[in-house]
Amino acid sequence: MESTKKTTFVKGAAILAIAGLVCKLIGVFFRIFAVRIVGEQGMFYYELVYPTYSWLLIISSSGIPTAISRMVAERAALGNYDGARRVFRRSLLLLALIGVVTSALMFFGANWLGTTVLHGGEDAKYSLMALAPALLFVSAMCAYRGYLQGLQRMTGTSVSQLAQQVFKLIFGLLLANLFFQKYADSPMRYAAGAAGLLLGVTVSEALSLIVMMLFYAGVRGQYKALIPDPDPHEKVFGPMLAIAIPITLGASILPIANFVDSAMITTLLERIGFSESAARLNYTALCTYVRSVINLPATLTVGIAMSLVPAISAARVRSDQKSVQQLSMLSLKIAMAIGLPCAVGLCVLAGPIIKLLYSRVTPEAFAIAEPLMHVAAFTVVFISLVQTATGALQGVGRQRLPMYFLLIGGLTKIAVNFIFIPMKEVNILGAVFSNLACYGIAGVLDTVALLKITKAKLNVLDTFIKPAAASALMGAAAWSAHALLMRIPAFASGYVMQAAATVLAIVLAIVVYAAFTLLFGMFTRDELTYIPGGRKLARFARR
Repeated sequence: MESTKKTTFVKGAAILAIAGLVCKLIGVFFRIFAVRIVGEQGMFYYELVYPTYSWLLIISSSGIPTAISRMVAERAALGNYDGARRVFRRSLLLLALIGVVTSALMFFGANWLGTTVLHGGEDAKYSLMALAPALLFVSAMCAYRGYLQGLQRMTGTSVSQLAQQVFKLIFGLLLANLFFQKYADSPMRYAAGAAGLLLGVTVSEALSLIVMMLFYAGVRGQYKALIPDPDPHEKVFGPMLAIAIPITLGASILPIANFVDSAMITTLLERIGFSESAARLNYTALCTYVRSVINLPATLTVGIAMSLVPAISAARVRSDQKSVQQLSMLSLKIAMAIGLPCAVGLCVLAGPIIKLLYSRVTPEAFAIAEPLMHVAAFTVVFISLVQTATGALQGVGRQRLPMYFLLIGGLTKIAVNFIFIPMKEVNILGAVFSNLACYGIAGVLDTVALLKITKAKLNVLDTFIKPAAASALMGAAAWSAHALLMRIPAFASGYVMQAAATVLAIVLAIVVYAAFTLLFGMFTRDELTYIPGGRKLARFARR
C-alpha cells in the first residue's frame, strides 16, 4: 500500500513535469516566432505587461487551487466524495467572481497602468486590454484543476496546459502577424503586434477552459461516495480561505517583485546614462532570452510541488508520518537531481543554447544575454528547492512559512536591485544577482523548516553532493564536446550545423549525467522503482 501511494505521487509529478516541460518548449517556439514577427521592440511591450497579468492571476491561480486540492484530497482519503464535490462547486463560484473583478481592474485601468506604473507609454494599454479577459477564464479553470489534482488525476491539468500552449502558439502568432501587418506603416505597429500576441493568450485560455470542462465531465461519474457525507451543510469558504490566503500572499510576493522589476529596471538603467532604447533592449534581453530559458527546467519541479500537496495532505490525514517524511525527502532528491544538471548545462552552454533557440537574436541583444545566462543559470537550483519544499510545507499544513520566507526573499530582491543596477560596471547583471539572492534565501529557509517540522533525515550526500559532482563532470563533457565540434569547419559554418553541434553536446550531457547518476548510486533501487521507467533502470544498475 505504501509503495502504491509513493508511486501514485511520483507518477502524478511525472505527468505534470513532462507536460510542463512540453508546454515550456512550445512557449519557447512561441517566443522565437514572436520575435520574428514583432521584433525586439514589440517584445518589450509583451515583457512589460506580462508581470502585471501574472500578479493579478496569482489571486486565483495559487492559493485557492492549492486549498481545493488539499481539501478534496482530505475528503477523498476518507471516501467522502460528496464533500469533495461540494468543495469544488463552491470554489468555482468564488473563483469566477475573482476572475470578473481582476479582469475589470486590468481592462479599465489599462491606461493608468501602462503610462503611470509601467512607464511604457500610451501604447502599452492595448496589450493590457487584450490580456485582461484571460484572467476570468484562468480563474474558472483553476477550480477544475484544483479538484482533479486533489483526486490525483493529473492528466486533466496536463491536457489543458498543453491545449493552452498549442492554442497560444496558433492564435497568438496569427493575431500578432495580422495586427502588425495592419499597422505596418504606423509607429504603433510594434505595440499592435504585441497586443495581437496577448489577445492570442486570451483566446487560448478560453479554449483550454473548454477542454478542462470536457475532461471534468468525463470523470465526474467515476467517484461514488464510500461513506455518507458527515456534514452536508459544512462551511467551505472559511477553511478554504484560511488555507488559501497565506499561500496566495506568499505566491504573490515574487510576481509583485517582478512587477516592480518591470517598472524599475529600465528607469534605473536610464539614471546611469543608458538611452531609452538601450534600457529597453537590456530589459528585453533579460526577459526574452534569459528568463524564458531559465524557466524551462523549473517546470519539471513544478510537477513535484503540485503533486506533493494532495499526496502529503492525504498521508497526514491518515497520521502516516513515515510517508510524509519519505515523500518530502524523495521529492527534494528528485528536485536536486533535476535542478543541478540543468543549471550547469545552461551555464556552460549559455551562448550556444540562446543561439539554438533564438536564431535571429541581434548581436547587440546576444552580447547582453550571454553573460547574464552564465550567472542566471544557477537560479534554477534554488527555484527547484523553493518549489519542492513549498509544496511539502503546504501539504503538512504550514502554508504560512513559505509566505514569510518568500517575503524575505522578495524584499531582498528589490534591495539588491536598488544597490547593484545603479552601479555602472554591474547594471543589468544586478537584476540577475537579485533573483539569485531571492530564491537562495527562500530555498534554504524552506528546506530547514521542512526538516524541522517533519523530523525527516536529509541525506546530504545523495541529495546534494552526488548530483553536484555528476553535474560538474557532465558540464565538463558538454563544454569540451561543443568546443571540439566548433573547431570542425563543417560545424562552425551556418545556423543549422552550429545548432547540430549544440544538440549533440546536450545529448552527450544527458548520457554522461545518467551514467554518473547510476555509478554514484544517487537513488536506491527502491526509489528507482517509484520513478516511471525506474524498474528497468534498477535492473540495469544491478548489472
